[in-house]
Amino acid sequence: MRGAQLESVRALFEHLPGVMFFAKDAQGRFTAANLAFAQRCGFKDVASLLGRTDYDIFPAELAKAFRKKDEQILQSGQGLPRIIELFPDENGEHVWYETTKLPVLDHEGRPWGLCGTVRSYASAKADLEPFLRVEAAAEFIKDNLDESLDIKKLARLSGLSVRQFERKFHKAYQMSPRAYLVRMRVARACELLRETDFRPSEIAYKSGFYDASDFSRQFRKAMKMSPTQYRTQLRATGDV
Repeated sequence: MRGAQLESVRALFEHLPGVMFFAKDAQGRFTAANLAFAQRCGFKDVASLLGRTDYDIFPAELAKAFRKKDEQILQSGQGLPRIIELFPDENGEHVWYETTKLPVLDHEGRPWGLCGTVRSYASAKADLEPFLRVEAAAEFIKDNLDESLDIKKLARLSGLSVRQFERKFHKAYQMSPRAYLVRMRVARACELLRETDFRPSEIAYKSGFYDASDFSRQFRKAMKMSPTQYRTQLRATGDV
């Protein structure tokens, strides 16, 4: 079962460009990887990598650093997310990469190995940049759901022109600021439907919708059911 699970995870990472994936057992032997990781380690295919350790592949100082972090995870059972460490690039030079390592647990909850991802630090920063530039605007939207959307105000808050702001916001969240506002209002409505006995008209007001009709229409569009159906379903499953 364990091997099948790792194979499924490995297959997923074959479709994520720029991300290298690996898994090791408690002895540090590679048990899984995607093709990008195997090739970066100097092998033509994944099968040639399996069973080897960091000491078989990397210079001693790198292998020692990798193993030290692996042992920390195996002993503590706690992952190490988004650590910055040296890793060979396409030319074999040691440059900074962003690595996340997590324990793989057995059926008793004990670490039997670990898995992780490696990606270029520069690439990771480039991916995060749109979020960082518009994060304050996104937080403002979430904290002020009852306010009308003011793009110019949000752009100023982000230190961007309106055009730059709209482009970066869409790149970060894959939707427009207006669509994000509706999404956050629906999320707030779901919370109120789950945690309170407020009537739909009250929830519409508290979630920032124009009126109950607007609330019902936007909620149905997002959730594929009415607010009443959503609450009924939660109660049927005991989630309220």
